[in-house]
Amino acid sequence: MQTSKAAELRRIWGNKTCDHPNLEKEYYNGASTGDYVCTQCGETKWGDNWARMERKTIKG
Repeated sequence: MQTSKAAELRRIWGNKTCDHPNLEKEYYNGASTGDYVCTQCGETKWGDNWARMERKTIKG
């Protein structure tokens, strides 16, 4: 997903909570940034397992 699309998703999603069900690699002008984007809310972080790790932390 291009960084511009991720930014648009974040704008549309707003401040709602998200469980980040699906992640995609993030690209800027066709080059991978190394980050992964939630396809639902647009949140972006490094690594392909950040959403899974957040869920584990929340559950304890």
